[in-house]
Amino acid sequence: MNASPFEKTVLPSGVRLILVPIPGVESVATSVMVGVGSRYEEKNTNGISHFLEHMVFKGTKKYPTTDDVNFIERLGGLQNAYTDIDITCYHNKVLSEDWKSGLEINKELALFPRLEEHHVDRERDVILEEMKRYEDEPAAKVGEIFHQMLYPGTKLGMRIIGEEKSLRGATSETLRAYHDLWYHPERTVVVLAGKIGGSDAEAMKKQAKEWFGALPVEKTNGIERVSESQKEPLVRVVTKPDAQQAHITLGVRTFKRGQEERFAWNVFNLLFGVSFTSRLFKEIREKKGLCYTIRSSSDQYEDVGNWSIYAGVATEKVSEAVTGVMTELSKVITSGVTEEEVGVAIKRLKTMIAFRAEDPEFMNEWYGRQEVYHEPIMTLGDYVKRIEAVTKDEINRIVRTYIVGSTLNLSVVWNRPVDESLVQLLKI
Repeated sequence: MNASPFEKTVLPSGVRLILVPIPGVESVATSVMVGVGSRYEEKNTNGISHFLEHMVFKGTKKYPTTDDVNFIERLGGLQNAYTDIDITCYHNKVLSEDWKSGLEINKELALFPRLEEHHVDRERDVILEEMKRYEDEPAAKVGEIFHQMLYPGTKLGMRIIGEEKSLRGATSETLRAYHDLWYHPERTVVVLAGKIGGSDAEAMKKQAKEWFGALPVEKTNGIERVSESQKEPLVRVVTKPDAQQAHITLGVRTFKRGQEERFAWNVFNLLFGVSFTSRLFKEIREKKGLCYTIRSSSDQYEDVGNWSIYAGVATEKVSEAVTGVMTELSKVITSGVTEEEVGVAIKRLKTMIAFRAEDPEFMNEWYGRQEVYHEPIMTLGDYVKRIEAVTKDEINRIVRTYIVGSTLNLSVVWNRPVDESLVQLLKI
């Protein structure tokens, strides 16, 4: 991993261009990322970022129909998009000889959607069906409930997919107004990663400048910042009468994006709750047999963050599973982690990074997200060095800082009513 395996150019409009050469591959992944998502919406427009991402595929200025837009697939490439809480991304992966086509369609999707009214009702119905699918997936629903528990009454706490009422109020006019409000050059990052030779890089920079460099320079407002004040554990239960299993998410508040603690926390998260060698897998699944799936993960935003554990368990064993997880949390607070665990986790992280570095799409995400969030860009090589420097003592310190009883939150989706006794289990 080279010390600086990327090139960044700021175009006259403020659009940022990043090129990431990857030796030994024959493809190029292209992305146009925009720093906007569900936390930038209003209550009455909740879901409009995601709705807009759907609608752009109905036609653009140069490619006016869905069939026209889908030409990347006819080239053998992969085309997709996603909306998140604070980013929307249009991305594809093509053979290196087709990079210009890949970049052009993402440019069209992000900048020049037609947003025709006659497509709005049909696509709204598609999204409402997507919403029903999420409602029928308890594993997804319990995570959504957990997120809403942490950030109630805020834009950050709103659903990415939106609410039925806000979706039904969307029109081509509101979609266009939202696009005009947020899709500005200073929020836009263009990334190409993969087979990029010397002459290719110059051609890419020239083309990006032509397509993105002359856009009007505009500024937009920031986000509604969240302040946290939780003082005691909380439980929220959603009853689904037809649920065959109980789904739980249990977690705590942590730190915002970009904090130095993230390196040690990444190592801790891996050793505690990711895959077969983790404490949770060995103790909760293998020794106690309480679940099939159990895992931990982190979410960091510009102003706040959290860490959570998900498990799917038999309904009658929820209390036992929560107690088991709480026992493991108490153990790690009182006894800490071991040198062996830290060493294994660091090796696993280094290996995972090495594997992912071979994938142009991952590299697009790695560099693009850092740039969208205006973070100092860290190469994978730099990241590995920071991970290698993590110590047992550092992990023990941050675990005791953030895993505290006062910010514990438990969400449950099962076929039973609210059980007030669950909150009594949240004791460290």
